[in-house]
Amino acid sequence: MQQNLRCIFYLSLVVFLIAGFSLPAMGQTINVTFRANMATNLDTITATNGFIEMRGAYNGTAPGTLPDGNVIDWSSASTMEMTSIGGDYWTFTCQMNTGDTLWYKFWTGFDENTGTNPDGGWEGGFEDEIGIDTRWFIAGTADTVLPVQYYHHSGTTVNQFWKPFESKPDTVAIYFRVSMAGYTQQQLFDPATTDTVGIRSGPPIGDVGWSAPKMVLLSRENGSAIDSSFYSGVAYVDKDSAIANNSQAYKFVFVKDGSVTWESTPDRTFSYTDNLVNNTMDTTLSWKWFSDAAYDPNLNPPVAGILTFRVSTEAVEGLGLFDRGVGDKIYIIGPNGFDLPNPPYSDTGDLIDMTFIPGLQEWATSEPFTRVPGTDITYKYFIRWDSTRVNPNSPNYIPNLDIRNLTDPDIDSGWEEPSSTGGSDRKYTWTSDPQQVTPGEWGFDRQFFNGAPANCFYTNAIDITFSVNMQPATDPLQNTNPHLFVPGTDSVWVQFDGSLFALSQGWPTFGERAIVLEDPNQDMVYTATYTVNPPGWYQLGFIIAYGTRTGGYVTNGGGTATGRRYYQFVNPDQILPNPGGQFPITVWPSAYTLNTLDWVQSNLPFESPPDLTTPTAIEDEGGLVPFQYALDQNYPNPFNPTTTIRYQLAKSSQVQITIYNINGQIVRKVVNEEQNAGSHSVEWNGINETGNKVASGIYFVRMKTGDFNKVRKMTLIR
Repeated sequence: MQQNLRCIFYLSLVVFLIAGFSLPAMGQTINVTFRANMATNLDTITATNGFIEMRGAYNGTAPGTLPDGNVIDWSSASTMEMTSIGGDYWTFTCQMNTGDTLWYKFWTGFDENTGTNPDGGWEGGFEDEIGIDTRWFIAGTADTVLPVQYYHHSGTTVNQFWKPFESKPDTVAIYFRVSMAGYTQQQLFDPATTDTVGIRSGPPIGDVGWSAPKMVLLSRENGSAIDSSFYSGVAYVDKDSAIANNSQAYKFVFVKDGSVTWESTPDRTFSYTDNLVNNTMDTTLSWKWFSDAAYDPNLNPPVAGILTFRVSTEAVEGLGLFDRGVGDKIYIIGPNGFDLPNPPYSDTGDLIDMTFIPGLQEWATSEPFTRVPGTDITYKYFIRWDSTRVNPNSPNYIPNLDIRNLTDPDIDSGWEEPSSTGGSDRKYTWTSDPQQVTPGEWGFDRQFFNGAPANCFYTNAIDITFSVNMQPATDPLQNTNPHLFVPGTDSVWVQFDGSLFALSQGWPTFGERAIVLEDPNQDMVYTATYTVNPPGWYQLGFIIAYGTRTGGYVTNGGGTATGRRYYQFVNPDQILPNPGGQFPITVWPSAYTLNTLDWVQSNLPFESPPDLTTPTAIEDEGGLVPFQYALDQNYPNPFNPTTTIRYQLAKSSQVQITIYNINGQIVRKVVNEEQNAGSHSVEWNGINETGNKVASGIYFVRMKTGDFNKVRKMTLIR
């Protein structure tokens, strides 16, 4: 309709404009709805902080009064304020008389007087089709909803209905936008030297994948807010692959010097709505801060410091899947990005090397960081197995580790999924201290690979019963998969994705439908009992798969955040004191029934791990509780210049109390002698073995007697 109106009124409008007149009203009043999209505004407009207004003239008059009383002007006298309808989209409805003309631009600000940068809120020029380079509309005879119009900043002139992407008949266009300002402020990102910014996702977004090197590249928006901090771009999705009501996950990433940094946030998602797939065929996603790290002009400057990571591997060793004696190693992944090295794995990619410290019986490293206090460092521990682990002729061979036939072990299998975080990334909050240490777990100063303490594995066979209510999978309100669960036709499996427990049982760590669940009572609760081939451990991370072998499978969960899998735990029968050891003695059952789970599509629930460090029974003689081996936290802590170290001996023992620095080097042996049972204490005055004062920093005190081995962290402040 609009193209026809242009032809009819083109010549007459030029004449009337030159003469200073306007077309006469034809008496009929119609409703006109204008829709604006702010995805292309170069500032930080949102629904909560934005002020969008139509400013211009009505029938050549400014201010001009519309039939409904609204006033339009080229100044803040205009009353045509637009309303946010979600995301980047804004709307305004007014009345016009048939044949009347509205000239206008979208003015953007944070209030009616504070315009956006860089142009003070004003749009740039538009193609001069009717003798004026603004947007324009001529009222027809029926109520009208105009197509969405995108904000246009200064620069080249465009058609008023331009789009920031190409409309294609067989594709759905998705427009992404991210600000890197928060990361730049924290000195984590440098737009002058960074190679690329983009998104990673899974199908059906073109051939983009979660792994390198695929991504949708975004371009830097020169002139955008906060020193051109915005990047934007479009992904074109094949229309036949964009299934209405399906959800799409994605994350922003940037690549610097070949290293990829992922957002630390959970996966972002949007929905292929029915309107998007079958009507508009394009949409813009409201802009985001990278990692949700917002720019704050009042933010404190970044602070440099050293962060010490400490992790023990007792449980994964007990599971039979780690042995530093054959060359297995522990790394950290995340602070520099989450990309693994590419074959043939001659480099380490984003992996940070750790060193085993025999004196502390743990892996550790100290890494320099410069961060704004209060921001998070996201990370996980990672196993890189020795190459002998994929050699079937080697006694070190781990079945199913070489499922991709690599010359090196299947490096993708080494991720930890900590029970302490529901399988998601660990996070450390940066402080202003020059020396920092990641927090310990389960009452210890150090962390444990997979969040699994040393006494969480068992060497006896256990019959574990799984139980899942599949009724929600039949409900289209709870299951948006095109293939709803069909009882009696579809089979149901437990699938141990990302689980080292799977490796311990001889299964691959991904994609193995390991345990078939049955419904003998036909009550929609599917169960199965699996006898664990020892050794096993208490944490079970898994998803549910259903389908037929010929018709494909549907799985739930996924992603990288908490809720990616179910987590359930085998609970011990008893926790007994262990006077000679660091951990209590765990007594495991011969059979254990897990709680019944409800099938859910995403955000899978996870249980809290049982306490394996507090004894549930005390063994005594004559009603007296005997002394146990124990190392208490030093006091005071932090200290200067002297601190007291208290400890207990269950019986007369040869005891060693040794001080180490953060590099695992011995600073001083403060006790090394036979002592009687009972409570003891010793002072340390910050002097090393050579009689010199040590510097401020973090130190560790280790108590070793027989099988007992305990470490505490101390802080010396000069």
